[in-house]
Amino acid sequence: MRGFIESWDHWIAFALLAWIGGNMIRGGGDDSEEGESCSADPTKGRRLFILAVATSIDALAVGITFAFLEVSILPAVCFIAATTFLLSCIGVKVGNLCGTRFQSKAELLGGIILILLGLKILLEHLGVL
Repeated sequence: MRGFIESWDHWIAFALLAWIGGNMIRGGGDDSEEGESCSADPTKGRRLFILAVATSIDALAVGITFAFLEVSILPAVCFIAATTFLLSCIGVKVGNLCGTRFQSKAELLGGIILILLGLKILLEHLGVL
């Protein structure tokens, strides 16, 4: 099972990050529901569902990796929770200060960063980097 996951994990990560990054660069495309734009309320609709699935796949991959590496779960979970909480608070504050002013540029930059991150993961696993 471990060999199967290791042979495909980098391709899946690249595909998901490239897809999400591409959607961010395009401004989300036309995935609105009932005439409403998802950018008007990102907590509803197809975009939220897709991001939830991607997050769940990421959490599954981390859990499987922790099991393979025999990591002590409690300290790892506490560290991840504290880091996530801190960065989320910073993100909310920065988003409130700069969100409407830099929205399109931030979405473009975020999409490019996600695609480059996926490409880095892929190239590292293929032995190029």
